[in-house]
Amino acid sequence: MTDVARLAGVSHQTVSRVLNDHPNVREQTRLRVRAAIKELGYRPNRAARALVTGKTQLIGVVAQNSTLYGPASLLSAFEEAAGEAGFGVSVGRVKILDRESIAAAVERHRDQRVAGIVVIAPNSSAADALADVPAELPLVTVDGDPERATPLVTVDQAAGAYEATTHLLEAGHQTVWHVSGPPD
Repeated sequence: MTDVARLAGVSHQTVSRVLNDHPNVREQTRLRVRAAIKELGYRPNRAARALVTGKTQLIGVVAQNSTLYGPASLLSAFEEAAGEAGFGVSVGRVKILDRESIAAAVERHRDQRVAGIVVIAPNSSAADALADVPAELPLVTVDGDPERATPLVTVDQAAGAYEATTHLLEAGHQTVWHVSGPPD
């Protein structure tokens, strides 16, 4: 940052403001700093930033170790969206979605000082483990228990099943079969 500041003719605080998109920087100064950053190939030190703020720009994801299309594509979408927002993703895979495995994965993420955690919890056995996540750590569950107080992102399975069944019946099929997953 000092080299960027020297080349741009500004203070290192001004470089910091430009890097953090602070509004109190004149556009001409912002352009000079960005040109110096590009010329020097400067990359912010995320580890140093984490030391100062006590947090990384990392989102922890806990997911069952699965190569199934849905979970794999969900992780890919997390990485893409996090990258667009300037975050990285740390994935903690677990073999089974039980309290002990999820708690251990959450603790590993907490050791990394993640900014928040996403738990992909498609079955009820994962829900109990979420009670152990400290309240100050931002948490979102995907396909979790709608009865829980944690923020939840999910698919309306009943509406989806209705739409699929209606479509098949309207297409002339006489029988519609349902193959379910695990009961939990």
